Parts: sequence; structure tokens; C-alpha cells
Amino acid sequence: MGSNFRYPVFLDLTGKKCVVIGAGPEIFSKIQALVDSSASVLYVNPQAEPAINVLAAAGLIVWEAREFKALDLDGSFLAITALEDNSKIFRAAEERHVLCNAVDDPEHCRFSFGSVHRSGDLTIAISTNGAAPALAVRLRERFAREIGPEYGKLVDLLKKARPEILSRVPEFSARRELWYRIVDSGVLAELREGRQEAASQRIRDMIEEAARAGGGQT
Repeated sequence: MGSNFRYPVFLDLTGKKCVVIGAGPEIFSKIQALVDSSASVLYVNPQAEPAINVLAAAGLIVWEAREFKALDLDGSFLAITALEDNSKIFRAAEERHVLCNAVDDPEHCRFSFGSVHRSGDLTIAISTNGAAPALAVRLRERFAREIGPEYGKLVDLLKKARPEILSRVPEFSARRELWYRIVDSGVLAELREGRQEAASQRIRDMIEEAARAGGGQT
């Protein structure tokens, strides 16, 4: 069966039980990403590498130092496994309607991880449907070079401006035009040069202009 990871999605894992099984070079990064996403992480493996042990000691994850049991998946949202044979875990996950990813084992995956570039709340994920992971990594590296921290700062400014835009520019088409005007303006250049207050003021001025043009609240 070929890979068919064609439906991109970003998940809110806050408080969701996520189970990680096995060991290997990618397991710690997968666990850390789950912790960073505010998931409730259960790690099941007889041994834990030092970095994982630190997370467990800090209470950020629960580590069960034993072999996996199918019941571990009860109430889980997703599972990540890295064993020599992942088939048993995959079957148990399918029976419980739990999303499963088996590291470097696409036959036993219900979802895949893209190559990800992050800048603040800006997340860019790249997938080649499992066909060329190295290409996905190179594209991520290119994006990391070309899409600098100013983009993450812009996302932060837009997030803060969103409530005011919604309240002061009631018409949808006017809001849409304003969003594009802000993104296409010189705000990014100002943020790239470290002029955050100038960028903020530019956004405020554009909101004011749009509110007046549309008869919105002043």
C-alpha cells in the first residue's frame, strides 16, 4: 500500500492524551513537540534516554518503564511508535480510532509528520507524501532562510490587531481588503529593520483609515 498522506491539518492537542512507544533518534523530538503543544503525554518503554527522563522528572510527561499494552491507548487521541514491529500497536490504535504514526514505517501510519519551519505563531509544514523526505527538509531550510523572524512578529501584531479590526470594520469585504493592505504594506520591512513601534503605528493608521472609510467606529 502506497502512502496517501494528502489531507493537511493542524491539531489542537491541549489536554489530549497522546501515547509514545519505543525508542530511537526521533522519539525525544516527537515527545518534546507534544509537550510544547500542551498534550498529556504517556511514554511507554522499558528505558528512557536522559532527555526524556528529565521531562518525566519535571512532571511534563508520564513515563511507564515497561512494555506496551493495548490498554495504554484507551482514551488516547494519537499514538507515536518506534518499534521494530509496529503492526500490533497500529492494529490496537485502529480498533480504538486512535491516530497512529509509526516512525519510518508508513505502512503502519494513519498520519505523517511534515518538515516544519516555525517563526512564532507562523508554521509552515511541507510534505512530499512520504516520497522524498530529504526534499522536504531542503525546502524547509530554504524557507527558514527566506522567511525570517519578521514574519512571526507580523503574525503577532496582526493577532493583537484582530479584535479592533473586527469591531471597527464591520463589513467583511472591507476587512478582507484591509488585511491584504496591511500584509502588502511596508510593515514587514519595518519589522525586518527592528522598527516595531513604527510597524505597529502603520497598522493602527491603516485600521483608522479603513474605519473612517467604512463608517465604522472611531
